Amino acid sequence: MPTSCYIDTNIFLNVIYAEPLFKRGSTLLLRAVQDGRLLGMTSSVTLMEVALDLAKTRNGDKIDQALSLIERTANLRVLPLDSLTVRLAAGLVLDNGITIHDAYHGATAIENNASVFVTRDRVLRVRLKDSISISEPEHVATT
Repeated sequence: MPTSCYIDTNIFLNVIYAEPLFKRGSTLLLRAVQDGRLLGMTSSVTLMEVALDLAKTRNGDKIDQALSLIERTANLRVLPLDSLTVRLAAGLVLDNGITIHDAYHGATAIENNASVFVTRDRVLRVRLKDSISISEPEHVATT
């Protein structure tokens, strides 16, 4: 059975913006999901964050295309928030001092039993390390 990985928003943004230092590793991870070597999951919050980031950077004309690509990625589940996720997220905010959006990501990963949380956010990695296994895309894509 393939490893299940939660994919944080920054991984998608690495590819959307073709960020020189990060695009390759993030693309490898998303291809591994697309090919079924990994099972991917992300939160509906990711869609909101991608849309807001594109709008903020004056790329609003790319929002529909970017969200459609994420939603159509094979072997990637976009998970909704529910009351259990929100309760777990509140605990992560209070116990770990993370932002509400990051708490939604962490709670979604934990509630859905992700094997690994994939992010480039160093602060989030430190604050979630006792709650879930954390890694960068390059390490997950090549295992």
